[in-house]
Amino acid sequence: MQGLTAPPAWEAKAKRTLDAVRAAVAASTERVFTMHWTEDAVRDLLLELVGVKCWYCETLIVRADVTVDHYRPKSEVLDVPGHPGYWWLAYDVSNYRIACKHCNSGGARYNGVREGRAKGSQFPLIGGTRARTSVDDVEYEQPLLLDPAHPGDPDLLGFDTAGYARRSNTPYSQAEAKRGLCRADETIRILALNDSHLVPLRSRLMREVGVLARFGDELDIQQLIDDKVGPKAPWSSAAAMALALQRACDRPAAAPAPAATTPCTTPAVDAARSRVDLQDLLEHLDPDNLKAGITLTGRHEKKVHQAVLNDEGQIKVLGRPWRTPTTAARAATGSSKIDGWEFWRLTIAGVEQTLADFRTKHFPHIALT
Repeated sequence: MQGLTAPPAWEAKAKRTLDAVRAAVAASTERVFTMHWTEDAVRDLLLELVGVKCWYCETLIVRADVTVDHYRPKSEVLDVPGHPGYWWLAYDVSNYRIACKHCNSGGARYNGVREGRAKGSQFPLIGGTRARTSVDDVEYEQPLLLDPAHPGDPDLLGFDTAGYARRSNTPYSQAEAKRGLCRADETIRILALNDSHLVPLRSRLMREVGVLARFGDELDIQQLIDDKVGPKAPWSSAAAMALALQRACDRPAAAPAPAATTPCTTPAVDAARSRVDLQDLLEHLDPDNLKAGITLTGRHEKKVHQAVLNDEGQIKVLGRPWRTPTTAARAATGSSKIDGWEFWRLTIAGVEQTLADFRTKHFPHIALT
């Protein structure tokens, strides 16, 4: 996005409008945002990058209005009282993202039930210092939501063969470990990236790419593959992952490694991972119980919520898998202020305890902040 330049005439018009907004801020009067971002001059620039598809969920936008989303919201920031919004970025092209209606303003459903507040004016941080005025540097912010235009962020999102979006195998960042949050999981939850419409479509596409990849390097087949993994194709990230998986399976098996000459040791606990997900705790739970599914319960606003922990370390809420307790709890309750480690409770040998207590018992050396 850096270096993307709007036509001079649009820039001049946008500057005049921003100057008027700046004057209104100084005078504490009502700000008026003229919607220059909807004009073809800038919207077509964005569409040239990856085609007419949502940058967040990668769904083609067909027979519907193309929305230009402000990654940092211009008018307000939800759940941040007193924040005026990032008004000074209202006409900054680098703050624009193409979004579908579902990702921008909601409407996604799972099994017929409306879910997710969508991005809208949400802009939570996972760390850093929030910018509140035009002189503050947004580079000091660490956004929670993945940014499709930020180098490295798209790599944090992966897909399983069933078509579900999930976190890739990238290690958690220091900010994620400190907050006990997974940026990918939270983005999937907020934008409803695993709604009932998307998952089967992604799954079918991944199967198609896998089948095509088995035909080898025939020119016509390769063209079909290229059409599906190209940046302007729908769900191209999932298609590219399916292609990489199939090609990895097609490689000749490596020669067996020589027998180990050193004694086996227990794998070290990943402190950062253990602050965010349950992977390292699985060995302390009964395998048969995990295979059958361990019931978790949590109470919020006088309502009891249930989930199931499986042998892959996933917490299933309303049929959908989550890898992190906090996002699972937020998906269950609809609240973005819940700590899933304190929320979820399980019963071991007749003793009910929170996931936080269970973790402290087995990993007392992990200092949680």
